[in-house]
Amino acid sequence: MNLFSEKKQFAKTFIALAIAMMIILGSLVTVTAAISGTAAQTTETNDAAASKLADINAPANVIVLDVNGEREAVLFPEGTVAELLTLTNTKVGDNQIVIPSLSTVLTSETVVYVRNAKPVNVTADGQTKLMVLSYGKIADSLKLSGMPLSDEDILSVDRDAKVEDLSEVTIQRVTYKTVTETEEIAYESVTENSDKIDLGETKLSVEGKNGEKQIVKKVKYIDGKKESESVVSETVTKKPVDEVTLVGTKGAGSTGGAGTFTDMYGNKIAYSEVLTGSGTAYTAPAGSGTATGVTAYHGGVAINPNLIPYGSKLYVESTDGSFVYGYCTAVDTGGALMDGSAIVDCFYDTYDECVNFGRRDVNVYVIAEN
Repeated sequence: MNLFSEKKQFAKTFIALAIAMMIILGSLVTVTAAISGTAAQTTETNDAAASKLADINAPANVIVLDVNGEREAVLFPEGTVAELLTLTNTKVGDNQIVIPSLSTVLTSETVVYVRNAKPVNVTADGQTKLMVLSYGKIADSLKLSGMPLSDEDILSVDRDAKVEDLSEVTIQRVTYKTVTETEEIAYESVTENSDKIDLGETKLSVEGKNGEKQIVKKVKYIDGKKESESVVSETVTKKPVDEVTLVGTKGAGSTGGAGTFTDMYGNKIAYSEVLTGSGTAYTAPAGSGTATGVTAYHGGVAINPNLIPYGSKLYVESTDGSFVYGYCTAVDTGGALMDGSAIVDCFYDTYDECVNFGRRDVNVYVIAEN
């Protein structure tokens, strides 16, 4: 037999002896009353609480009684909180609270709290009510009082704030929902050169189609109002189809292919592509802008961006090698470039330089990236 069983049996034996003494004393009182002729005024010795203990075979529950943090284990048969307090002679003051309520029927291992307390205005779930809360940390006291409080809920005071120092507190409920949304994926537009289409003309090759993706989001609400959201996952359910436009290069004189050329300084330079065609020259007032937003300058040339992307590093010279414009960058465009009547328009600072360049057949080398 373990220690607890021994204590439980001892308690039962003690209770039985107490009841026996009460019965004997009750009998003596009854005899005396009969002799004096006042049997009708006999004092009852078995009150409601004692009757709970009359059966020695009644199961004894282990109840924990916590009075302002001081705990003791009490062996107690079936009964209510009020009966436990009476039998243990526990006094409850006006500024104290009992948890659970006095009418609660006790079961084994129940903890009964008797705590100093004070009234606090608690606002939660759209209403404010006056609650009597036990002294201690506000979060603990709210939970002890039966007020729902999750770890995510927001208090208007620190969770460790003392009830003794508070007169009011507000609880904001934090909840989460998982939502699934379908979002469109925009298709991209790409261009491809085609030597089967005349220079400057375009043809739609593939029609673009938007795709779709499924997005799972975790949405945070505070008192029912959306506060924030975060993406949990994204799944593409339908891939987009790129729109493909063919850009004509027929007549541009592109020789294609990569190779090397010798520049004006005698250096052998690698190129990724060379275009051969008509070259022209232009000028503009100082400070004039270009299609890419930079100011026009000597060394910046105009091209058809469908053939040569903006920003490409180039080298321009006449096909017979008698004239060299040199190294330059694609920064501008113009009507003659887009309609195919020229493949490059070289910028000069003066009109006379443009006249000197005139119109001539040129090779435009696209410098290979290292």
